[in-house]
Amino acid sequence: MREFSQGETIYELGMKDIVGYVVSGAVKLVTFLPDGRSNIIGVIEAPGFFGRIFGVATEFTIEAASSVIVVCFERSAFEAQLVADPELEHFIHMENLHQLDEAHERILVLACTSVIERVSTFMMLKLLAGSDEDRIAGVVHVPINRRDFAAYLATTEESVSRSIQALVRRGTIAVINSSNFRILKRADLIAISRQDEEYLIDMVRSRGVKEAKRSPVERSDGPVRRRGAGVIVAAE
Repeated sequence: MREFSQGETIYELGMKDIVGYVVSGAVKLVTFLPDGRSNIIGVIEAPGFFGRIFGVATEFTIEAASSVIVVCFERSAFEAQLVADPELEHFIHMENLHQLDEAHERILVLACTSVIERVSTFMMLKLLAGSDEDRIAGVVHVPINRRDFAAYLATTEESVSRSIQALVRRGTIAVINSSNFRILKRADLIAISRQDEEYLIDMVRSRGVKEAKRSPVERSDGPVRRRGAGVIVAAE
């Protein structure tokens, strides 16, 4: 197990290929344009898997979107374990399908014509995919900071802040802290998002809710280590 602080690079091109499992926190998948700008193409929250296997190289940079704890494996060792462990292989297949469904949801968010619609749609999807406790309380957790949230929504930090402030002034949401919000008027949030609530419910239900339980890749009970040179294999 390894611990990374927000903004640290977990993997980039040129490093030895790894696969990993997010135990706590979130990581972001980043690509860079020729002019140095970056794009966030995905966010993986705990519990979640990242990396490519079976000869397909990871073509994007993986960074810690928050303070994270990850279990890291050398790719070749992980591939060998997949062959020997059907439970782990099934888990990885389900993780890949889950991430594909999340990519479809992000396309739905980015198709919105205004920033406030994107923010509202994102919050509704997060609410529906949250735990039973959070859904009842109307609590939405945004796993990335405001700058990354803006990049994820393909807009500016100022536009996201204005949209959140507008929702607060309407009494639609309340700010708990920088990462957590409470939905006060669900019907109003749906109206602003211009989405069909039943469609969103069916979309989230079709992929199921991920449970933060111990996965087949969490085999090590050893100490968490700070980032260091090389790859720390958490299980043999």
